[in-house]
Amino acid sequence: MADDYFGAMLVNVSSLELSIVNLKTGTQTERVKSTVAIGENIYNHEEINFKNVADAAEALRGFMQVIKDYGVTHYELWGSQALSSAPNAEFIRDQLFVRTGLHIKWLSLGQESFVRNEAIALHFDQYHDLVKDHAAIIGMNSGSTTLSFFADDALVASHNMKLGPVRIKEVLQTLRATAPNPVDVLDDYINSKVDDFYRFLPDNLQTTPNEVILIGAAPLNTYFIPRGQVSYTLTLKEFSKFAHEVSGASNQFLMERLHLSEENVEIILPVVLLIKKLLTVVHAKELHLVNLNVLEGLTTDRAIAAGYHKYHFENQILAAADDLARRYRVEPKHMELVRRFALHLFDQLRPLHHLTTRDRLLLQVASIVHDIGGFIDTHEHYFHSDYVLKQSEMLGLSAEEIQIIAAVSRYHSTRTPGEDLAHFRLLSPEKRLTVAKLSAMLRLADALDDAHQQTIQKISVSLRTNKVIITVYSDDELSLIRWAFNFKAEFFTDVFGLQPVLKQRRLHK
Repeated sequence: MADDYFGAMLVNVSSLELSIVNLKTGTQTERVKSTVAIGENIYNHEEINFKNVADAAEALRGFMQVIKDYGVTHYELWGSQALSSAPNAEFIRDQLFVRTGLHIKWLSLGQESFVRNEAIALHFDQYHDLVKDHAAIIGMNSGSTTLSFFADDALVASHNMKLGPVRIKEVLQTLRATAPNPVDVLDDYINSKVDDFYRFLPDNLQTTPNEVILIGAAPLNTYFIPRGQVSYTLTLKEFSKFAHEVSGASNQFLMERLHLSEENVEIILPVVLLIKKLLTVVHAKELHLVNLNVLEGLTTDRAIAAGYHKYHFENQILAAADDLARRYRVEPKHMELVRRFALHLFDQLRPLHHLTTRDRLLLQVASIVHDIGGFIDTHEHYFHSDYVLKQSEMLGLSAEEIQIIAAVSRYHSTRTPGEDLAHFRLLSPEKRLTVAKLSAMLRLADALDDAHQQTIQKISVSLRTNKVIITVYSDDELSLIRWAFNFKAEFFTDVFGLQPVLKQRRLHK
């Protein structure tokens, strides 16, 4: 087959899936699913059962045969974030590699949410009309739920909640063995978890009515979405009627009515109860079921990277970073100025650093969030920034990229990577160098507004044989900035071998 075809494989908690897609046309040529449940017990803090590895390896070998039969030469294997959190996940990944020759790339929750958003934007016809006003994309995974809020055709916030259907199902199984009224207790459990999560959202999001786009609700999709279609719109009255019907139904009735297997029937009640609560808290106006999942997102993302779509979604990543900065009360004027200076330095120093466009995005995100640790304590806030960022799910970023941004934020102030090499143990030598280069530029940008007074509004950069001349335009006294600049410039010289020199030009002579 032509190079336009791509095979995407995904291993998640309850199944393995393969999709072969023509990236140029977006047409799906083949879709295969294996119901090998490799990690359904991980939410009980149990390890992945090694007996399932052989079944998973056999399924993957079957996928590879399908890929070979179609003549596809470009393919990738991903693993869900939920699966990667298992205590023995790395052992399982290595065993699958030994048995199949396939390397699993672990996804972060932020990546899963981001690629699903891409798929919806490009394959759901109503998307652009819905997000012009107020809309919420609710994406459900096995163990988590992501809510992405849109207004005026742009993302305004994206938050993840550690509550998903499989996780809830395991709670229900425990309640049935211990509680006299397990469904009522489960409903209270879901309500408390969602309410606790929702109170941390901005006030305006807690009161705004939303059109709701729901993805990951497989039982509802199977029942409502017509064969061959991507979506179906439900009124709240229709959903309420459906929820009432299934809440007290027997498993046999549900299996026949919803075309569910015996293994999957236990998931319907957790799904319905969770959706019912979420529709209430987001003040849903209407519910749009969309049958697109992470696998469609991964192929869509690959098509975008290959240049088959003109749309790019980096603005969602930046909007999510802005939302995180607002949550931790980062001073917006300082943040915006540092971002502008850092990007100017990056662009003007391209002959020096040889970094990629993706690295530029990481610098921009780091410029936005580097001061979030000040929310905890302004003293040595960079340490707190590092910790908070490592514990945050950032939309569209891999676990490694979050590590890079956390490290760059850690070293934007007084400390430097050279003083703390043990902190880099999770990054490759190449990525450590990227951290050093990005940190060196962010340190200079931050120094140019060290007092957070925005006394400099404009800079220019020029390269000399042994120096980088940074001319700042300001009529103010810059003694503090010069001191901070000279201190932070030492690390830049260590990294790039050139000495930054600060020159001032008056705006009004």
